[in-house]
Amino acid sequence: MWTTVLTTIKVNLREKINVFWLFAFPIILSSLFVGMFSGLGGDEITPQRIAIVQDSNWSHTYGAQSFVDTLSDTQSSNTSSSKQTLLSPVNVSSVDQATTLVKERKVDGYLYANTNGKLAIGVLDVVVADATNSISTTSSGITLTALRSVITQFNQNTSIATAMADSNTHQARNGASSVSASDSTASYSYTKDRTLTHFAPDPFARYYYALLGMTCLMSMSYAVISITLSQANLSALGARRSIAPLSKWKQLLATFCASCFASFLSLLTAFLYIRYVCGISAGGREALAIIALIISSFVATALGLLIGVLPRLSQGMKIGISTAMACIGALFAGLYGQYAMNVSDAISRNFPVLHIFNPVKQVSELFYDLLYYDSYQPFLRTSGIIMVMSIVCLAAAVTLMRRQRYEHL
Repeated sequence: MWTTVLTTIKVNLREKINVFWLFAFPIILSSLFVGMFSGLGGDEITPQRIAIVQDSNWSHTYGAQSFVDTLSDTQSSNTSSSKQTLLSPVNVSSVDQATTLVKERKVDGYLYANTNGKLAIGVLDVVVADATNSISTTSSGITLTALRSVITQFNQNTSIATAMADSNTHQARNGASSVSASDSTASYSYTKDRTLTHFAPDPFARYYYALLGMTCLMSMSYAVISITLSQANLSALGARRSIAPLSKWKQLLATFCASCFASFLSLLTAFLYIRYVCGISAGGREALAIIALIISSFVATALGLLIGVLPRLSQGMKIGISTAMACIGALFAGLYGQYAMNVSDAISRNFPVLHIFNPVKQVSELFYDLLYYDSYQPFLRTSGIIMVMSIVCLAAAVTLMRRQRYEHL
């Protein structure tokens, strides 16, 4: 039986088309993902050169300087170069001086305080045009959006604090307030920083996981070819095997082991490239990711065996069925871009049961569960679904193979 295993592995790995689609294609597509998504993850935001107008309005705006220090990280003791900042401040004494620097292109804009104690920002037209250009490769759009958001939040907090101070003053004058001066200056904290996951998620990891799912289904071709070559009416090798002194169940077991190993080898190659070259982590659970690869190889082989034993179909048609399943499954797993991802999310919200019958989605969910959830329960649930799917397919394949009889060879 082991001779059959080794022979089947050699036959699988000698197929050049299999080697390309199951070893080269995931690496090529992963490299394209790296090129497409580089610079969009927020790690390469460039601080904007902003002039800070430190006039009398600025000095009377409470918290304005602390606001700038925080965004430019000038007060932090952390000297790490990886600290993200939004501002590269240049201090000036008047709006006119700031405007002059903007016209000379020495700064990208200027930040000032108005007479109401609110912050406002003016930005160079060229910088705004570049930020709003959809094909721009700079990060100025992200930086300006973040700046506008935090300035708006600062002004809202200032308005709320001013309104509360006026209310307390009015109540104190009417003798209805007992708030002491020490209480009014005390700092209160109404929120806490909490992490929802054990690992910082990567928004583009889903594409790589969907690619692993597609690679898994593409590896069905190993089992399809192997089981086809063992059938007496489809190949000369199968005819010789049918008269060999090896029982049918041992031939099936040998085919299963060899196909499962070849599938695992292709998935492992893709996973290692995605993990260590593309930098898509499994959340520190790489050991469980290897188990996920084994489970994925199991279901790919079971599905391949089921397709391979379908009667009255040529090998080409069976390969076509397995390829179509992989491509269509990858579509609904979200591999083909944002639109496909939206379709996948819509199915998850409205018809989640449909994803149970999509092996590409289930395989991608294995890695998704490892990265995004603290608990192991989602991973175990997905593993259970895949194992049930594999056992059903394997049982159907054995049943079909046992009923096959040949009138002549």
